[in-house]
Amino acid sequence: MKVYFIDEIVRSALLTCGKPIHYYMEFLHYGLKGVKEVNYDSPVNIKTLRREIDSNNEITLPDDYVDYVKVGFEKGHHVVPLVEKDSFNRLMNLDDSGNQTPYSSPDIEADLMYADAYYYASHGNEKGEHIGRHFGHKSTYKGAFKVIPERNKIVFDPAVKVKEIVLEYVSTGIGQETNSRTSVPAYVAEAIERYILWRYNENQPNVPMNQKMLARDEWIQAHKRYRSRKYQLSKEDVLRSLRQHTYAAIKS
Repeated sequence: MKVYFIDEIVRSALLTCGKPIHYYMEFLHYGLKGVKEVNYDSPVNIKTLRREIDSNNEITLPDDYVDYVKVGFEKGHHVVPLVEKDSFNRLMNLDDSGNQTPYSSPDIEADLMYADAYYYASHGNEKGEHIGRHFGHKSTYKGAFKVIPERNKIVFDPAVKVKEIVLEYVSTGIGQETNSRTSVPAYVAEAIERYILWRYNENQPNVPMNQKMLARDEWIQAHKRYRSRKYQLSKEDVLRSLRQHTYAAIKS
C-alpha cells in the first residue's frame, strides 16, 4: 500500500510556498495537527489488537486510543461484535480492604423470579401448566461492554465468557513505537498539505484576509475529495443495504 510520510508532505508544503528549510519545525507542527484533525472525522489510522480480559472483566485501552470501531471476539475467520451498553456502573467495585473485585451478574435468578404464589396463580392452571398472559417484559441482551475513558478501561458484561477480545480502534495517527515514522495513505496527502498551508497563512499577520479564506477553502475541498475517494458509494452498496434483511418466504 502506498503511503506518504509526514516528512515528505512537510517538505512538499515548503516547496509549494517557497519557504526555506528553516520553517520545517513550524510546518511539521501544523502537519501533525492536520493528521490528527483528519483522523478524527475520516479515520486514516485504524489499528487492531488482541487484549486479554482480566479478573475484573476489564481491558486497558491502548495509549494511542481515540475511539473504538469494533469490539468483539474471534470466531474462526470472523470477529463477532459486542454491543455497547450505557447502564454499566462506571465506578470500581471495592471490597472492605479497598481492593477491586468484579461485579456479579445483575440478572435475576430464575428460581426467585418464578417462586412466588402470585406468579403461579396468574399464569398457571391447577395442573401447573403455563397459560400465557405474560405481557410487558423488556428484551435484554448479554455480551455487552462500556468504554470508561476516565479509568482508561473497557468493562465487559460478566456473561462474556471469552478470555481474549479483539479491539479495532481509531489511533491518534502519531507513531508510538520507537523510531517509528508517521505515515498516511496516499489519498489524504494532499489534504494534509493544504491543512499546513492554511494554518501557516492563518497565523501570518501580513497575509490578507481573502488569502487566508482561500487557503481554508482549499483545505476543505481537499478534505472533501479525500472523503469522496475513500468512501465511494455504488449502486451495489445501496442494493445490498436494502436487501440485507430481506428473506424469501414460502408462497401458497
